[in-house]
Amino acid sequence: MYQEINQQLETAQQQIFRRKKLNAMLEELYGQQKELAARVQNLKDTMEEEQEDVERLEKQSIAHLFYSVLGKLGDQVDKEQKEALAAKLKYEQAVGELEQLNGRIEVLEEEFRQYKDCQRVYDSLYEKKKEHMLTSNSQTAEELMLLQERIRVSDNNRKEIEEAINAGQEVLRHIEQALKSLDSAEGWGTWDLLGGGLISDMMKHSHIDDAKEEADLIQRKLSQFRTELADVRIQNEIHFETDGFGKFADFFFDGLIADWCMQSRITESAGSIEGVKRQVNNVLAKLSNMAGMEAARHEEIQRKMNELILTR
Repeated sequence: MYQEINQQLETAQQQIFRRKKLNAMLEELYGQQKELAARVQNLKDTMEEEQEDVERLEKQSIAHLFYSVLGKLGDQVDKEQKEALAAKLKYEQAVGELEQLNGRIEVLEEEFRQYKDCQRVYDSLYEKKKEHMLTSNSQTAEELMLLQERIRVSDNNRKEIEEAINAGQEVLRHIEQALKSLDSAEGWGTWDLLGGGLISDMMKHSHIDDAKEEADLIQRKLSQFRTELADVRIQNEIHFETDGFGKFADFFFDGLIADWCMQSRITESAGSIEGVKRQVNNVLAKLSNMAGMEAARHEEIQRKMNELILTR
């Protein structure tokens, strides 16, 4: 009797769920966008300052005379050039990340606009079905309708939790790859410092390149994980400290200055990634617990529906 309107109600409610999630995701992404835009501007200022330092040294000046007398002008210019390059690389990396984030926001905003009427459609269908039920004076049908709605809400909750878990596991996968690359880089770096020569130096930097690529992926996946959490109730129970990932991206570029500095930064970066790994695992444990509770809730609602259908 109600098959067609039930299907329409389910479609409208799924659209409401999606619109709600999109709203939460966009709010989270707008926050990330603001933070990243500020970081891009700061890095741009730093890059310009570093370039000015290089240009000042290359011109006739007191500093130029000072370093010329000491015979260290070349070393100082080289140092400033490396710092300028590191600043440029960090700036370009942040700009690329912001561009990707802006692209995600545009796509989600467009989808969000498509669901602008879903709540009105759902309310209209709900009232229409309710009138039919009241006319037929079917108390059982009305109870069943409420239980069906609770089932749909529970199904949506389980879906959101599962998507958040999948996003978190994807972060962990790239974290493991980054740690593996850093471990290899640290081993070759130690050999290089002991006089390993060109091959050990090349191997060390190859693994650092791999770790850098994974770091870029981790930052994107971590952003997606945070966005998925935006529509899960656990959101208010967690605090994600992501500063370590910005520093991880920085360490690679700053490490162009000196191998001894690079070696210490490899160790520091591995430690910061381990810290984020622990945080992600803690959130995943909470999500797993929520998934179990929601599954039990779903089973209980289904039991009540079966009892209602079989006993009346």
